[in-house]
Amino acid sequence: MNERSEKYNKLIKFNTQSYRYTYEDAASYMHSASITEDYLILSEIPLQFSLLPTIRIISASELITGMFKWNDSIPTYFCIINLDTGEELARFPGPAFFTFHHINAYQMKKDNEYLIVIDICAYDHHRVIKELFLDKLCQNTFPSGLGYVRRFHLNLTTKQCVEPFENVQKLFTNQHESHPISYGNSLVPVQIDLPRINADYIGKFYRYIYAIRGPPGYFLDALVKIDLETRQVVGLWQKSCTSPSEPIFVSKSESSEEDDGIILTIVLEQKTKKSFILILYSKTFKEITRAYLPIRIPFSFHENFYHTISNNI
Repeated sequence: MNERSEKYNKLIKFNTQSYRYTYEDAASYMHSASITEDYLILSEIPLQFSLLPTIRIISASELITGMFKWNDSIPTYFCIINLDTGEELARFPGPAFFTFHHINAYQMKKDNEYLIVIDICAYDHHRVIKELFLDKLCQNTFPSGLGYVRRFHLNLTTKQCVEPFENVQKLFTNQHESHPISYGNSLVPVQIDLPRINADYIGKFYRYIYAIRGPPGYFLDALVKIDLETRQVVGLWQKSCTSPSEPIFVSKSESSEEDDGIILTIVLEQKTKKSFILILYSKTFKEITRAYLPIRIPFSFHENFYHTISNNI
């Protein structure tokens, strides 16, 4: 471990408080969470750790994904934790769904009731995990596609979870959907994941989402900009035979507009096997430029952008 990494680990160790929470049933798979000004929100989805399969998997050196068991007969529980005290304030049920990524959450007051609004990229089931195995990706099928943006209102007054956009999308005759519930309850009927927003709006009311599109049969085929106010896709970047990765929003200095900045991502050209950094103007989603890299970077998931690099970490 280099000196910079050691300093970072020490910083985390001495500035972090740990809290322990008990589960009524079994521990759930969690990949991400949401934060507001006052609360941390965890989603305990019905993909739960199972001891007996784990023993078998360890002894047989099988895939760790088999340690979890899917049970959509039980709800997803939302756990609300006070950021100041670490106290679990509430834990109440919502509909069963699978998710990798929360998008954002914020607090609001409506009709004298206190709500947490939380947006999540949701799937009806966990089948997508197996579809992301390397052998499946090499077959280039990706039958289920990615998830949908679903919004939940967590009412801290009544301790209830409500989906305000439940059944807002209607299936057409003979229309097949791999995630019909998430499609029907989606704010925008487009399959996406790896969502990012303007970081200045994390935990606050916001309007725009930037994400990767992935319909059935097309793994990570385009970048999209979603307007939550109009509930429409207002930006699209798509080039044939390319695989974009997570879009990173970089805001323009001193701008007061939420979508004023640029989008950065790394794109792999499938035919030439070359990679380039793509820069889009986030307002119009038009390409500004691209910079080809001296190395090939396979399609990836998470990225980040740092304005400055400190020598102290």
